[in-house]
Amino acid sequence: MATSNELRQERAHLLTQARDLNEAAEAEKRDLSVEERVTWDKYMAEVDALDARIARQEKLERTPATDPEKAAFELRRGLEIAANPQERRKSARALPEYVSAFYRWAMDGPDSITPEERSILAAGRVGLGPNEARALSSMLSPGQIRALGITSLTAGGYLVPETLEGSVEQAMSWFGGMREAASIISTDDGQDLQLPTSNDTANTGRRLAENTTLTQTDPTVGLRTWRAYMYTSDLVLVPYQLMQDSIVSIEAWLTNLLGERIGRAQNTDFTLGTGIDQPQGITLASVVGRTGATGQTTTVSGDDFIFLEHAVNKAYRTGPGSAWMMHDQTLRDVRRLKDGDGQYILRPGMTEGVPGTINGFPYIVNNDMATMAASARSILFGKLTKYIIRQVRGITMVRLNERYADALQVGFFAFARADGGLLDAGGNPVQHYANAAS
Repeated sequence: MATSNELRQERAHLLTQARDLNEAAEAEKRDLSVEERVTWDKYMAEVDALDARIARQEKLERTPATDPEKAAFELRRGLEIAANPQERRKSARALPEYVSAFYRWAMDGPDSITPEERSILAAGRVGLGPNEARALSSMLSPGQIRALGITSLTAGGYLVPETLEGSVEQAMSWFGGMREAASIISTDDGQDLQLPTSNDTANTGRRLAENTTLTQTDPTVGLRTWRAYMYTSDLVLVPYQLMQDSIVSIEAWLTNLLGERIGRAQNTDFTLGTGIDQPQGITLASVVGRTGATGQTTTVSGDDFIFLEHAVNKAYRTGPGSAWMMHDQTLRDVRRLKDGDGQYILRPGMTEGVPGTINGFPYIVNNDMATMAASARSILFGKLTKYIIRQVRGITMVRLNERYADALQVGFFAFARADGGLLDAGGNPVQHYANAAS
């Protein structure tokens, strides 16, 4: 297994090759040829893949394996083996008790496992994360599989193991970019959430002459409301045969599939929503900070980044949370921009744990943002953590055992309640670059 340093060296080598390719074209004052573009895109795709590998490897290197973690690993490995018939046959001697118990629970529900199997699964609880440990405790409790409700065991038809919620949350965070950028507030119910705002930036103190009455100057105070809009994944029907044969891991498959469906819908609204009966998108909540010069309908310059950066008040440019956001195709073009000294404005992170930056600020890819086109709001900058995502509890997974039983199918769907909006007291913490209209 390659170390994080070895992976970073490989990444640096790829970036050097990409820069050499681009600089050769710039020296000849021409654009990249079709073949050069294909090669350049290949280098960049490999760099992106290495970024993900480096992040995973660094996390492993920072977290030494302990005996409890080994137990948790065995439990997770049991599910992987249970999901693959060939693996089950090959692993007859490896984790047979975990495999049998976990497989029976995943496919047939908690009533299908014996007290002995519950004890076997409980032994792997040490070393699991908080969500996994709570989920394991709930799955070990006897009861009908259709009776696990949102808050307690009721005759409802819900299956809500927190392992699914945690995995779906991860899929949503990775998918779009908004959850990576925003601040997230979780609540136990869907009542309106109100956050106060205050704008006193126009007021200053004053000199006071002797025996002079004080002047009353009150700050501007307001309230911003977040609601709880319902999002669903749509229904997926799974045949009994597939549940029993377990050619794939039903849990993992549905977790990713349904989570990404909700993730796509929410990320689009958090980016582009109108704020009317839906979340307020960060793009529409932002104000214009820089407009491209005539002719820049599909381009941006290094100077535009400087102007946009300084359009945002310095109070919102300091500290964590200040970042750029753009579509991946926009990032592709930005990677080729140079400053007046011939240096690329996008500087890749070469130090452990430090991401790439543009003018010293990190960037976030969000493919729901507009690509560069006439009048497009193609680049955001500012205190992106001022965008608040409010979610109610988390993801709820619903299993319909009886409704489709006559067709020998089980129904699954997921739902989540959330809202999003920019917490702006009037300081315009997030602003955008708009491409020229013509």
